[in-house]
Amino acid sequence: MTMETDNQFDSGSPRKFRQGIFDTAHLSPVPLHLEHPYLKEKDHRGMGTKLAYAVIIMALLLACLVSFYGWLVTKRSMENLQTVNTILSEQMQKNSLLHSQTLQEANYQIEMANQQVFSANHRAEFVSATVQQLRQELTSAEQWQDYWWQRAHPKQFESLDSLKAWLAQDDSDHVIYVFGDACLNNYDCDDYASALVRNALEDGYLVSTEIVDDHMMNSTIIGNDIYLIEPQTDEVRFWGKRD
Repeated sequence: MTMETDNQFDSGSPRKFRQGIFDTAHLSPVPLHLEHPYLKEKDHRGMGTKLAYAVIIMALLLACLVSFYGWLVTKRSMENLQTVNTILSEQMQKNSLLHSQTLQEANYQIEMANQQVFSANHRAEFVSATVQQLRQELTSAEQWQDYWWQRAHPKQFESLDSLKAWLAQDDSDHVIYVFGDACLNNYDCDDYASALVRNALEDGYLVSTEIVDDHMMNSTIIGNDIYLIEPQTDEVRFWGKRD
């Protein structure tokens, strides 16, 4: 057997050697169109890996697309915001300018109104002073009117007692009687009578002068009675009836 083996491995018989080693007569024949399960599993693994890579690549591409789209949207939003910000800034500047102009105009109107109020107050003060002066002048004119009315329309004494009371307070009889050839200015009965008439007229009473026995006296009427008055002594006596 050893010799056979040695003969089988004889270097001079390579064909036998190959046939002894790779003799596959005892193996079942495998069809060429069938793959080995290991190779088939290996192919399946390769296909899964490729599919996974493809999914990952697609996911990365989708993520890139989403990111790019988000960047575009963000960019457009930023541009829109910048545009809106620019528009708002311009509007704020216009509004600020308009507000400033309106405020200046309002201040000018207020200043003009203050000047008008000041001028109106000045005119009001002037008018008030003028009215007060006119009132004073009117009061003075009324007093003068009353005075001249009393002088033009003197009244009678109400009674004999009122006449005597007025004569008591009148001072026309207090003047000293002066008469003589040596005197430059005589003050006698006619002067007393004239003074009593003037004083009575100043107070609005009607008193006249009368000549009685070459002597000048005064007379007045109370009701229907006529009374004579001695101007130097204020003596009163009944003279007669008017009717």
